[in-house]
Amino acid sequence: MIRVLLVDHGCCDPPATRVHALRRVLEAGGAVTAACGPTSVPALAASTPGLYGIHLHDIAAANSGFLAAVRDGSAAALLAATATLPPRLLGLVRETARQALAEAVDGLHPDVIFILHAGILADLAIETGVPVALQVVAGDLAAAAHGTRVDELVRAALASAEWVNADREADAPAGIPAVDVDLLTACRAALEARVQRRS
Repeated sequence: MIRVLLVDHGCCDPPATRVHALRRVLEAGGAVTAACGPTSVPALAASTPGLYGIHLHDIAAANSGFLAAVRDGSAAALLAATATLPPRLLGLVRETARQALAEAVDGLHPDVIFILHAGILADLAIETGVPVALQVVAGDLAAAAHGTRVDELVRAALASAEWVNADREADAPAGIPAVDVDLLTACRAALEARVQRRS
């Protein structure tokens, strides 16, 4: 039985967001799952089992553009706004996300982390040391503006993930395939790639 932590840059509020639909798909295939990502559910509210929310509203209040992106809830809005943040605020966002991701890894002990979008959370997932499967979608790389710290983090994540796949509409860097593959296959491929790296 494989344990998978799903990480999404889009809103992860229960129950109807994408990350919860993907959890159901994985669990139907026999995986044990948890999710981590931005949430608008207050930190003190009753928690959803298996959801490790990244609470960005308080931090976002310091920047109107970032606050609008957090309220929007889409991954595209968050990725675009993150690329424009001043270094100090970007550091606060990273630290908040790092803590939630560390809590998720400690709680689930995942075999693999599956990340939706090549954004700031991908870099943090790589730092955990858990094998990473990364799904790049259209707009991810454009959101990480050239020459920014976010651009460096995204490119480092692309180079470090055990398995990377591009959405068919994504203008992915050379060497990243655009193939249709199910989640469990991607997670197992990431795990196998880690084993091969070590041997």
